[in-house]
Amino acid sequence: MRTVLTNKDFRWMWGSEFLSILNGRLRELVIPLIVLGLTSSPLITALVALSQQIGTILFAIPIGTWVENKNKVRVAGGCHFLYGIGVFILAFLIATNNVNAVIIASLLFIMGLLALISRTAFTSMIPAVAGRENLLRAHTNIEAADAIATVIGPALGGVLLAKTDSELTLVICAALSLFSALFIVFIRKEQDYIKTETKKSEKNKLNAFLGKSLDGLKILIDNPQQLISTLAMCILGFTTVFITLTIIFYARITMELSEGLIGILLSSAGVGNIAGIFLINKFKNKNWITLISLLMIISGIGILMITVTNTFIMMCLGMAVFDCGLSMAFIVQGAVHQGITPNEFLSRVRSSTYVIGGIFTMLGTFLAGAIPELFTGKIALIIGTVILLIPAFIMIGFGKFGVELNKVRPIYKSSKM
Repeated sequence: MRTVLTNKDFRWMWGSEFLSILNGRLRELVIPLIVLGLTSSPLITALVALSQQIGTILFAIPIGTWVENKNKVRVAGGCHFLYGIGVFILAFLIATNNVNAVIIASLLFIMGLLALISRTAFTSMIPAVAGRENLLRAHTNIEAADAIATVIGPALGGVLLAKTDSELTLVICAALSLFSALFIVFIRKEQDYIKTETKKSEKNKLNAFLGKSLDGLKILIDNPQQLISTLAMCILGFTTVFITLTIIFYARITMELSEGLIGILLSSAGVGNIAGIFLINKFKNKNWITLISLLMIISGIGILMITVTNTFIMMCLGMAVFDCGLSMAFIVQGAVHQGITPNEFLSRVRSSTYVIGGIFTMLGTFLAGAIPELFTGKIALIIGTVILLIPAFIMIGFGKFGVELNKVRPIYKSSKM
């Protein structure tokens, strides 16, 4: 981990990502509670949250192809800046009582597009900035940013909501976006890094663009390793949004917890996340498919702990176990995904996974609102556990396609694409 952080440009990336994730953790608590207060409906709240993910399904593939030959530093920085402006606008509308669920959903849709572009640019910079030999360390450090932000963000958001109001919390979120933009522009010029693709002929631009866009989807079914990695990503993405939103509804409606206690409960996930950061390097010699499967099982056990208890401390412990397994699985999946994908296809393949993963994320968001609305939050948590455990046990049987985590290398097609 230290080796990567000695890289000044990676430190700027890390700082920008930390502020971006902290912003996200605050909003994950604040916006659902705002909408829930306006509508008193978990389903409507979930539909509003879902609006920021629609753009991923519609535009991720062309955005990934478009980003490939752009200055990724400028693209990511500009999107973070515009995102902050969007949050400022939302805070102003709430402060002046000129907001409803439709307006919030519309703003979240635009902000979701900006987040998609910046995330695509940021992710595709990692191998060039950190070096392919440091992918596991790089993703571990980025997950560490997630862990610290998860410890701080929800608890801070809960306190701010309880002691002040939602407008101030959103203003802080907007400021974090602007600082995130500032950090990322300090990365040295993109042309100093590996170019993903040389300039091609101007003929048939549209056809070439569409062809390259579809290449990303083709690569995802080109070999079992890509398929398994993508499946894991979909399950992890679904579980993250489904469980986080379900926990908020369950804690607020069923357990009747205050904003502050809900924030502490969500921050407990960060404690588990930090534990995962320290543990992950002990497993770098393990088969990555088997490792991801076992980590998903551990994460499912954490959800079960939350489901079977009414004690707040035990719920916090279950949340820590859940996110410990989940965060380690994300590190492994992220490192493997980039490790097996050749440099020239990183952006378009990543954008393709955004589309596929986005479908599962939208499904998770919708079900997180629909199931508590129709049944109970506890049933939703049980369903989340099953969705983690069953695929995990199935994936264990495909361990022969995996290699030791520190031996993951790019997998090329036999013929040029």
